[in-house]
Amino acid sequence: ITGNKIFISSGENDLVENIIHPVLARIEGAPAGTAGISLFLVPKIWVNDDGSLGEPNDIVCTGIEEKMGIHGSPTCSMALGGKGKCIGTLLGQENKGMSHMFVMMNEARLHVGMQGFACASASYLNALNYAKERVQGAKLTAAKGSPGVPIIQHPDVRRMLLNMKAHTEGMRSILYYVGLMEDMVKVSETEADRMKYQGLIDVLIPVAKGYITDRAFELCSDGVQVFGGYGFTKEYPQEQLLRDCKITQIYEGTNGIQAMDLLGRKLGLNKGKAFTDILAEVSNTVAEAKNTDGLSDMAATLETALNKLMETAKTLGGILGEGGVERAFAQAHPFLDVTGDVLMAWMLVWRAVIAAQKLAGKPKKKDVAFYNGILASARYFTAAVLPVTLGKMDTVMAADNAVMEIEEEAFASK
Repeated sequence: ITGNKIFISSGENDLVENIIHPVLARIEGAPAGTAGISLFLVPKIWVNDDGSLGEPNDIVCTGIEEKMGIHGSPTCSMALGGKGKCIGTLLGQENKGMSHMFVMMNEARLHVGMQGFACASASYLNALNYAKERVQGAKLTAAKGSPGVPIIQHPDVRRMLLNMKAHTEGMRSILYYVGLMEDMVKVSETEADRMKYQGLIDVLIPVAKGYITDRAFELCSDGVQVFGGYGFTKEYPQEQLLRDCKITQIYEGTNGIQAMDLLGRKLGLNKGKAFTDILAEVSNTVAEAKNTDGLSDMAATLETALNKLMETAKTLGGILGEGGVERAFAQAHPFLDVTGDVLMAWMLVWRAVIAAQKLAGKPKKKDVAFYNGILASARYFTAAVLPVTLGKMDTVMAADNAVMEIEEEAFASK
Protein backbone atom coordinates (compact mmCIF):
# COMPACT_ATOMS: atom_id res chain seq x y z
CA ILE A 1 0.00 0.00 0.00
CA THR A 2 1.33 3.43 -0.93
CA GLY A 3 0.01 6.85 0.05
CA ASN A 4 -0.55 9.29 2.88
CA LYS A 5 -3.12 9.79 5.63
CA ILE A 6 -3.71 13.00 7.58
CA PHE A 7 -5.59 13.94 10.75
CA ILE A 8 -5.13 10.47 12.24
CA SER A 9 -6.01 10.49 15.95
CA SER A 10 -3.35 8.64 17.96
CA GLY A 11 -1.79 7.54 14.68
CA GLU A 12 1.48 7.19 16.57
CA ASN A 13 1.83 6.73 20.34
CA ASP A 14 3.59 4.62 22.94
CA LEU A 15 0.48 3.70 24.92
CA VAL A 16 0.03 0.32 23.25
CA GLU A 17 2.29 -2.39 21.80
CA ASN A 18 0.86 -2.11 18.31
CA ILE A 19 -1.40 0.20 16.30
CA ILE A 20 -3.77 -1.14 13.65
CA HIS A 21 -4.81 1.41 11.01
CA PRO A 22 -8.00 0.97 8.97
CA VAL A 23 -7.03 2.40 5.58
CA LEU A 24 -9.19 3.16 2.54
CA ALA A 25 -7.25 2.49 -0.66
CA ARG A 26 -7.86 1.70 -4.31
CA ILE A 27 -6.78 -1.61 -5.83
CA GLU A 28 -5.22 -1.35 -9.29
CA GLY A 29 -7.92 -1.59 -11.94
CA ALA A 30 -10.74 -0.76 -9.52
CA PRO A 31 -13.70 1.35 -10.73
CA ALA A 32 -13.37 5.12 -10.53
CA GLY A 33 -14.82 7.09 -7.62
CA THR A 34 -15.99 5.74 -4.29
CA ALA A 35 -17.27 2.56 -5.97
CA GLY A 36 -13.64 1.43 -6.32
CA ILE A 37 -12.44 1.96 -2.76
CA SER A 38 -11.52 -0.99 -0.54
CA LEU A 39 -10.76 -1.18 3.19
CA PHE A 40 -7.51 -2.58 4.56
CA LEU A 41 -6.04 -3.18 8.00
CA VAL A 42 -2.48 -1.90 8.17
CA PRO A 43 -0.52 -2.67 11.36
CA LYS A 44 2.33 -0.56 12.65
CA ILE A 45 4.17 -3.83 13.37
CA TRP A 46 3.58 -7.03 11.44
CA VAL A 47 2.01 -9.79 13.48
CA ASN A 48 3.42 -13.31 13.23
CA ASP A 49 1.25 -16.39 12.81
CA ASP A 50 1.64 -17.20 16.50
CA GLY A 51 0.40 -13.71 17.50
CA SER A 52 3.79 -12.34 18.44
CA LEU A 53 5.04 -9.05 17.03
CA GLY A 54 7.40 -9.23 14.08
CA GLU A 55 9.11 -6.61 11.95
CA PRO A 56 7.92 -2.97 11.68
CA ASN A 57 5.60 -2.29 8.76
CA ASP A 58 6.44 0.46 6.26
CA ILE A 59 4.18 3.08 7.88
CA VAL A 60 5.63 6.09 9.72
CA CYS A 61 4.41 9.26 11.38
CA THR A 62 5.68 12.30 9.48
CA GLY A 63 4.19 15.02 11.67
CA ILE A 64 1.93 15.91 14.58
CA GLU A 65 -0.54 18.78 14.33
CA GLU A 66 -0.43 21.70 16.76
CA LYS A 67 -4.09 22.03 17.69
CA MET A 68 -6.52 24.36 19.43
CA GLY A 69 -7.58 21.62 21.85
CA ILE A 70 -7.59 17.89 22.66
CA HIS A 71 -3.88 18.09 23.37
CA GLY A 72 -3.95 14.63 24.93
CA SER A 73 -4.67 13.14 21.52
CA PRO A 74 -1.78 13.22 19.00
CA THR A 75 -3.18 14.07 15.56
CA CYS A 76 -0.77 12.56 13.08
CA SER A 77 0.21 12.63 9.43
CA MET A 78 1.15 9.14 8.26
CA ALA A 79 3.20 8.01 5.25
CA LEU A 80 2.55 4.50 3.94
CA GLY A 81 4.89 2.59 1.62
CA GLY A 82 7.73 5.09 1.51
CA LYS A 83 10.09 2.13 1.05
CA GLY A 84 7.61 0.11 -0.99
CA LYS A 85 7.10 -2.39 1.82
CA CYS A 86 3.78 -1.41 3.42
CA ILE A 87 1.49 -4.44 3.59
CA GLY A 88 -2.18 -4.41 4.58
CA THR A 89 -4.91 -7.03 4.83
CA LEU A 90 -8.17 -6.63 2.91
CA LEU A 91 -11.09 -6.21 5.31
CA GLY A 92 -14.39 -7.33 3.81
CA GLN A 93 -14.99 -7.32 0.07
CA GLU A 94 -13.06 -5.56 -2.65
CA ASN A 95 -14.53 -2.17 -3.64
CA LYS A 96 -16.89 -2.16 -0.63
CA GLY A 97 -14.67 -0.03 1.59
CA MET A 98 -17.05 2.92 1.90
CA SER A 99 -20.01 0.84 3.05
CA HIS A 100 -17.78 -1.05 5.47
CA MET A 101 -16.41 2.23 6.82
CA PHE A 102 -19.87 3.61 7.55
CA VAL A 103 -20.55 0.76 9.96
CA MET A 104 -17.81 2.33 12.07
CA MET A 105 -18.63 5.91 11.07
CA ASN A 106 -22.22 5.91 12.32
CA GLU A 107 -21.15 4.54 15.68
CA ALA A 108 -18.28 7.05 15.83
CA ARG A 109 -20.70 9.91 15.17
CA LEU A 110 -22.75 8.87 18.18
CA HIS A 111 -19.56 8.74 20.24
CA VAL A 112 -18.67 12.26 19.13
CA GLY A 113 -22.14 13.44 20.20
CA MET A 114 -21.41 11.91 23.60
CA GLN A 115 -18.07 13.73 23.72
CA GLY A 116 -19.75 17.05 23.05
CA PHE A 117 -22.41 16.37 25.64
CA ALA A 118 -19.77 15.41 28.21
CA CYS A 119 -17.94 18.71 27.68
CA ALA A 120 -21.20 20.64 28.03
CA SER A 121 -22.27 18.73 31.12
CA ALA A 122 -18.92 19.30 32.82
CA SER A 123 -19.00 22.98 31.91
CA TYR A 124 -22.51 23.30 33.35
CA LEU A 125 -21.65 21.62 36.64
CA ASN A 126 -18.49 23.70 36.99
CA ALA A 127 -20.48 26.88 36.32
CA LEU A 128 -23.22 25.87 38.74
CA ASN A 129 -20.78 25.21 41.58
CA TYR A 130 -18.88 28.43 40.87
CA ALA A 131 -22.10 30.49 40.77
CA LYS A 132 -23.08 29.18 44.20
CA GLU A 133 -19.74 30.23 45.69
CA ARG A 134 -18.76 33.43 43.84
CA VAL A 135 -20.04 36.45 45.75
CA GLN A 136 -20.41 39.66 43.77
CA GLY A 137 -23.00 42.44 43.84
CA ALA A 138 -26.11 42.80 45.96
CA LYS A 139 -29.48 41.46 44.86
CA LEU A 140 -31.27 43.74 42.44
CA THR A 141 -34.12 44.22 44.92
CA ALA A 142 -31.88 44.76 47.95
CA ALA A 143 -31.56 48.08 49.74
CA LYS A 144 -28.62 50.32 48.96
CA GLY A 145 -25.50 49.23 50.78
CA SER A 146 -26.61 45.59 51.11
CA PRO A 147 -23.87 42.95 51.09
CA GLY A 148 -23.00 40.96 48.01
CA VAL A 149 -24.64 37.64 47.27
CA PRO A 150 -23.59 34.54 45.31
CA ILE A 151 -23.99 35.29 41.62
CA ILE A 152 -26.50 32.45 41.24
CA GLN A 153 -29.02 34.90 42.72
CA HIS A 154 -28.64 37.30 39.76
CA PRO A 155 -31.26 36.90 36.98
CA ASP A 156 -28.88 36.77 34.00
CA VAL A 157 -26.67 34.14 35.63
CA ARG A 158 -29.75 32.07 36.46
CA ARG A 159 -30.86 32.37 32.83
CA MET A 160 -27.54 31.00 31.60
CA LEU A 161 -27.57 28.20 34.15
CA LEU A 162 -31.13 27.12 33.38
CA ASN A 163 -30.37 27.20 29.66
CA MET A 164 -27.35 24.97 30.29
CA LYS A 165 -29.35 22.67 32.56
CA ALA A 166 -32.22 22.20 30.09
CA HIS A 167 -29.92 21.55 27.15
CA THR A 168 -27.64 19.09 28.94
CA GLU A 169 -30.66 17.12 30.20
CA GLY A 170 -32.11 17.03 26.69
CA MET A 171 -28.78 16.00 25.16
CA ARG A 172 -28.40 13.17 27.62
CA SER A 173 -31.90 11.91 26.91
CA ILE A 174 -31.46 11.97 23.12
CA LEU A 175 -28.24 9.98 23.36
CA TYR A 176 -29.75 7.49 25.82
CA TYR A 177 -32.78 7.12 23.57
CA VAL A 178 -30.54 6.20 20.63
CA GLY A 179 -28.88 3.63 22.89
CA LEU A 180 -32.30 2.22 23.76
CA MET A 181 -33.15 1.95 20.06
CA GLU A 182 -29.88 0.09 19.47
CA ASP A 183 -30.99 -2.42 22.10
CA MET A 184 -34.45 -2.69 20.55
CA VAL A 185 -32.94 -3.55 17.17
CA LYS A 186 -31.14 -6.46 18.79
CA VAL A 187 -34.04 -7.82 20.87
CA SER A 188 -36.96 -7.26 18.49
CA GLU A 189 -38.50 -10.46 17.16
CA THR A 190 -39.86 -9.20 13.84
CA GLU A 191 -38.09 -7.70 10.86
CA ALA A 192 -40.67 -4.89 10.73
CA ASP A 193 -39.81 -3.83 14.29
CA ARG A 194 -36.09 -4.03 13.62
CA MET A 195 -36.48 -1.84 10.54
CA LYS A 196 -38.53 0.69 12.50
CA TYR A 197 -35.99 1.01 15.31
CA GLN A 198 -33.06 1.14 12.89
CA GLY A 199 -34.88 3.89 11.01
CA LEU A 200 -35.26 5.89 14.22
CA ILE A 201 -31.53 5.51 14.87
CA ASP A 202 -30.64 6.57 11.35
CA VAL A 203 -32.75 9.74 11.58
CA LEU A 204 -31.33 10.59 14.98
CA ILE A 205 -27.63 10.14 14.10
CA PRO A 206 -27.19 13.60 12.47
CA VAL A 207 -29.11 15.14 15.39
CA ALA A 208 -27.13 13.24 18.03
CA LYS A 209 -23.85 14.24 16.38
CA GLY A 210 -24.53 17.56 14.66
CA TYR A 211 -27.19 19.32 16.68
CA ILE A 212 -25.88 18.15 20.06
CA THR A 213 -22.31 19.24 19.43
CA ASP A 214 -23.46 22.63 18.09
CA ARG A 215 -25.39 23.22 21.30
CA ALA A 216 -22.57 21.75 23.39
CA PHE A 217 -20.06 24.30 22.09
CA GLU A 218 -22.50 27.12 22.85
CA LEU A 219 -22.97 25.77 26.37
CA CYS A 220 -19.22 25.58 26.94
CA SER A 221 -19.07 29.24 25.92
CA ASP A 222 -21.80 30.02 28.44
CA GLY A 223 -19.77 28.13 31.02
CA VAL A 224 -16.84 30.48 30.44
CA GLN A 225 -19.22 33.45 30.67
CA VAL A 226 -20.54 32.43 34.09
CA PHE A 227 -16.96 32.44 35.39
CA GLY A 228 -16.39 35.91 33.94
CA GLY A 229 -12.76 36.89 33.62
CA TYR A 230 -11.63 33.77 35.48
CA GLY A 231 -13.29 31.64 32.81
CA PHE A 232 -10.88 33.14 30.27
CA THR A 233 -7.85 32.02 32.30
CA LYS A 234 -6.23 28.62 32.60
CA GLU A 235 -6.73 28.77 36.38
CA TYR A 236 -10.10 27.07 35.82
CA PRO A 237 -11.04 24.25 33.39
CA GLN A 238 -13.75 26.17 31.52
CA GLU A 239 -11.53 27.45 28.70
CA GLN A 240 -10.15 23.96 28.05
CA LEU A 241 -13.65 22.51 27.77
CA LEU A 242 -14.49 25.18 25.20
CA ARG A 243 -11.34 24.45 23.19
CA ASP A 244 -11.73 20.68 23.42
CA CYS A 245 -15.41 20.78 22.52
CA LYS A 246 -14.86 22.57 19.21
CA ILE A 247 -13.48 19.48 17.48
CA THR A 248 -16.77 17.64 18.05
CA GLN A 249 -18.42 19.94 15.50
CA ILE A 250 -15.74 19.03 12.97
CA TYR A 251 -14.53 15.44 13.03
CA GLU A 252 -16.41 12.30 11.92
CA GLY A 253 -18.19 14.49 9.38
CA THR A 254 -18.60 18.22 9.96
CA ASN A 255 -21.96 19.41 11.20
CA GLY A 256 -22.66 20.83 7.77
CA ILE A 257 -22.34 17.26 6.47
CA GLN A 258 -24.69 16.05 9.23
CA ALA A 259 -27.25 18.62 8.12
CA MET A 260 -26.92 17.49 4.50
CA ASP A 261 -27.35 13.89 5.64
CA LEU A 262 -30.57 14.74 7.49
CA LEU A 263 -32.07 16.64 4.57
CA GLY A 264 -30.67 14.61 1.69
CA ARG A 265 -30.92 11.06 3.03
CA LYS A 266 -32.76 10.74 6.31
CA LEU A 267 -35.81 12.84 5.44
CA GLY A 268 -36.70 10.42 2.65
CA LEU A 269 -35.34 7.25 4.29
CA ASN A 270 -37.66 4.25 3.81
CA LYS A 271 -39.88 6.47 1.66
CA GLY A 272 -40.18 8.97 4.51
CA LYS A 273 -41.37 6.43 7.07
CA ALA A 274 -38.34 6.77 9.35
CA PHE A 275 -38.87 10.51 9.76
CA THR A 276 -42.63 10.18 10.26
CA ASP A 277 -42.01 7.41 12.82
CA ILE A 278 -39.94 9.75 14.98
CA LEU A 279 -42.58 12.48 14.70
CA ALA A 280 -45.21 9.94 15.75
CA GLU A 281 -43.20 9.21 18.90
CA VAL A 282 -43.17 12.94 19.68
CA SER A 283 -46.93 13.06 19.13
CA ASN A 284 -47.42 10.25 21.65
CA THR A 285 -45.58 12.30 24.28
CA VAL A 286 -47.71 15.35 23.46
CA ALA A 287 -50.83 13.28 24.14
CA GLU A 288 -49.44 12.13 27.49
CA ALA A 289 -48.50 15.68 28.48
CA LYS A 290 -51.98 16.96 27.62
CA ASN A 291 -53.41 14.50 30.12
CA THR A 292 -50.94 15.44 32.85
CA ASP A 293 -51.82 18.18 35.34
CA GLY A 294 -49.75 21.33 34.88
CA LEU A 295 -48.25 20.41 31.51
CA SER A 296 -50.98 21.56 29.10
CA ASP A 297 -49.18 24.77 28.06
CA MET A 298 -45.89 23.09 27.21
CA ALA A 299 -47.77 20.26 25.47
CA ALA A 300 -49.58 22.80 23.28
CA THR A 301 -46.33 24.59 22.39
CA LEU A 302 -44.60 21.33 21.52
CA GLU A 303 -47.57 20.26 19.39
CA THR A 304 -47.46 23.56 17.50
CA ALA A 305 -43.73 23.14 16.89
CA LEU A 306 -44.20 19.52 15.82
CA ASN A 307 -46.87 20.39 13.28
CA LYS A 308 -44.77 23.22 11.92
CA LEU A 309 -41.74 20.94 11.63
CA MET A 310 -43.81 18.58 9.47
CA GLU A 311 -44.78 21.54 7.30
CA THR A 312 -41.15 22.68 7.10
CA ALA A 313 -39.95 19.24 6.06
CA LYS A 314 -42.66 19.04 3.41
CA THR A 315 -41.74 22.48 2.08
CA LEU A 316 -38.06 21.61 1.74
CA GLY A 317 -38.98 18.30 0.13
CA GLY A 318 -41.07 20.22 -2.38
CA ILE A 319 -38.20 22.57 -3.22
CA LEU A 320 -35.94 19.56 -3.78
CA GLY A 321 -38.60 17.93 -5.93
CA GLU A 322 -38.77 21.02 -8.11
CA GLY A 323 -35.04 20.88 -8.74
CA GLY A 324 -34.04 23.58 -6.24
CA VAL A 325 -31.23 21.47 -4.83
CA GLU A 326 -28.82 24.25 -3.87
CA ARG A 327 -31.62 26.47 -2.57
CA ALA A 328 -32.86 23.66 -0.33
CA PHE A 329 -29.42 22.66 0.91
CA ALA A 330 -28.66 26.27 1.85
CA GLN A 331 -31.32 25.63 4.52
CA ALA A 332 -29.95 22.23 5.57
CA HIS A 333 -28.19 23.43 8.70
CA PRO A 334 -31.09 25.64 9.88
CA PHE A 335 -33.34 22.62 9.29
CA LEU A 336 -31.06 20.49 11.47
CA ASP A 337 -31.31 23.18 14.16
CA VAL A 338 -35.10 23.29 14.21
CA THR A 339 -35.39 19.51 14.05
CA GLY A 340 -33.01 19.24 16.98
CA ASP A 341 -34.94 21.85 18.97
CA VAL A 342 -38.21 19.96 18.52
CA LEU A 343 -36.64 16.64 19.46
CA MET A 344 -34.93 18.28 22.45
CA ALA A 345 -38.30 19.67 23.57
CA TRP A 346 -39.79 16.20 23.12
CA MET A 347 -37.26 14.70 25.51
CA LEU A 348 -37.73 17.47 28.07
CA VAL A 349 -41.53 17.23 27.98
CA TRP A 350 -41.30 13.44 28.21
CA ARG A 351 -39.11 13.86 31.31
CA ALA A 352 -41.61 16.39 32.68
CA VAL A 353 -44.46 13.87 32.32
CA ILE A 354 -42.54 11.38 34.44
CA ALA A 355 -41.55 14.04 36.98
CA ALA A 356 -45.15 15.23 37.34
CA GLN A 357 -46.30 11.66 37.92
CA LYS A 358 -43.63 11.18 40.58
CA LEU A 359 -44.55 14.43 42.34
CA ALA A 360 -48.21 13.42 42.31
CA GLY A 361 -47.26 10.31 44.25
CA LYS A 362 -45.20 10.24 47.41
CA PRO A 363 -41.62 11.07 46.41
CA LYS A 364 -38.81 11.06 48.91
CA LYS A 365 -38.14 14.53 50.27
CA LYS A 366 -34.66 14.58 48.73
CA ASP A 367 -36.15 13.90 45.27
CA VAL A 368 -38.71 16.72 45.23
CA ALA A 369 -36.22 19.40 44.14
CA PHE A 370 -34.90 17.09 41.40
CA TYR A 371 -38.37 16.54 39.94
CA ASN A 372 -39.18 20.24 40.21
CA GLY A 373 -35.96 20.93 38.34
CA ILE A 374 -37.05 18.61 35.54
CA LEU A 375 -40.32 20.53 35.25
CA ALA A 376 -38.43 23.84 35.23
CA SER A 377 -36.17 22.66 32.38
CA ALA A 378 -39.16 21.71 30.21
CA ARG A 379 -41.01 24.91 31.07
CA TYR A 380 -37.98 27.05 30.19
CA PHE A 381 -37.27 25.30 26.91
CA THR A 382 -40.84 25.34 25.65
CA ALA A 383 -41.38 28.96 26.75
CA ALA A 384 -38.01 30.50 25.82
CA VAL A 385 -36.50 28.34 23.05
CA LEU A 386 -39.35 26.82 21.04
CA PRO A 387 -40.95 30.19 20.15
CA VAL A 388 -37.63 31.18 18.56
CA THR A 389 -37.58 27.81 16.79
CA LEU A 390 -40.96 28.59 15.25
CA GLY A 391 -39.52 31.78 13.81
CA LYS A 392 -36.54 29.88 12.40
CA MET A 393 -38.93 27.49 10.67
CA ASP A 394 -40.50 30.46 8.88
CA THR A 395 -37.10 31.43 7.49
CA VAL A 396 -36.36 27.83 6.44
CA MET A 397 -39.67 27.56 4.58
CA ALA A 398 -39.13 30.95 2.92
CA ALA A 399 -35.81 29.52 1.69
CA ASP A 400 -34.47 32.87 0.55
CA ASN A 401 -31.73 32.16 -1.97
CA ALA A 402 -29.33 35.00 -1.16
CA VAL A 403 -26.76 32.39 -0.09
CA MET A 404 -26.50 31.03 -3.63
CA GLU A 405 -27.24 34.19 -5.60
CA ILE A 406 -24.49 36.37 -4.14
CA GLU A 407 -21.52 36.59 -6.49
CA GLU A 408 -18.25 35.25 -5.08
CA GLU A 409 -16.60 38.60 -5.72
CA ALA A 410 -19.27 40.28 -3.59
CA PHE A 411 -18.23 38.46 -0.42
CA ALA A 412 -15.26 40.81 -0.16
CA SER A 413 -14.64 43.50 -2.75
CA LYS A 414 -11.07 44.41 -3.67
